[in-house]
Amino acid sequence: MPAYKDELRTKKRKRLVSRLAFFVVVLVAGTTGATYLLFFARLVDVRDMTIETSEELRAGIDSTANDWLDGGFWQFTKRNNLFFLSGDALVSSLLGQFPELESAAVTKKFPHSLIISTRERRPEGIWCLTGADRCFYFDKNGKAFGETQPSDGFLVLNVIDQRPRELKLGDIVAEEGWTTNILKARELLAKSDVNVSAFIIPVDSFDEFHAKTAQGWKILFSNQTDIESQISSLTSFLKEKLTPAQIPQPQYIDLRIQDRIYYK
Repeated sequence: MPAYKDELRTKKRKRLVSRLAFFVVVLVAGTTGATYLLFFARLVDVRDMTIETSEELRAGIDSTANDWLDGGFWQFTKRNNLFFLSGDALVSSLLGQFPELESAAVTKKFPHSLIISTRERRPEGIWCLTGADRCFYFDKNGKAFGETQPSDGFLVLNVIDQRPRELKLGDIVAEEGWTTNILKARELLAKSDVNVSAFIIPVDSFDEFHAKTAQGWKILFSNQTDIESQISSLTSFLKEKLTPAQIPQPQYIDLRIQDRIYYK
């Protein structure tokens, strides 16, 4: 009787081991098959890529995107499967490499296509550092996105920053108050028929900037004042008091104190 029970236990143990082994084999085979289908069978891999951007950036974006797609661990590259490809991660990589881009979007077109569309920054003006002898295009948010040369004339906003400082691509050219007030001053002065060739930030400036007019005289501003109201007062002053008969051409008009106008 005891021998019979031992034999029964042995048979049950063998059946359990056999079932467990079968389960393991099925699990391994299923995992291997799924891995092959997902990453090596090329059912949904990236084969075609369309880039909607300017001709100047197309080649660079294409190269950067392909390098990103080919990155990964061993044979598991990002290119292998559209399902697991992170569009946000690719966008982040592109924006980090190309400061000219304001935004980008990635669209998956199954089974094998990827569409990258971009929007480039629009220049609001040129910001020059006299100490570093470098000039940058900057956008409406004050971000430097491309190096350039100083510009003459009145069509492009020119800012000459004489303070000792450094800038690089992707940096904000100045604190928000500076760019906001300079852009506002340029717009309002143009409406008042005052042509400005450049805005100058003096070397020792804390909150002061100057507008150099086409005639050569300057308008002195402070970030601590209401630029709009000061220019409104300036417009009235130019029409009513500062006529050629009174003063042919001033050296400067000082608007640095709120509700006050001084000139020389």
